[in-house]
Amino acid sequence: MKTKILAALVLLSLILCCADEARTSDEVSRPDVAASEAIAGIPIVAVPQAEFNFGEVREGKEYVHDFVIMNGGTGILEIKKVTPG
Repeated sequence: MKTKILAALVLLSLILCCADEARTSDEVSRPDVAASEAIAGIPIVAVPQAEFNFGEVREGKEYVHDFVIMNGGTGILEIKKVTPG
């Protein structure tokens, strides 16, 4: 249960961080993105696996799981900061 809550909090923090830090069209400086796409595009955070259950965990052991974060939109998605729940 704790791992699901932690994963949800991390995901929420990431989404809120990305929403606050999304660049405006004036700040876009990537040459590989066409100007018209950057102006019209909106970044959308996509997380295929938003939860992960570690099962029974033991105190003092380290458990690691990688979450995949993708940009499902057409704008530039910039992740500047991630903080655990």
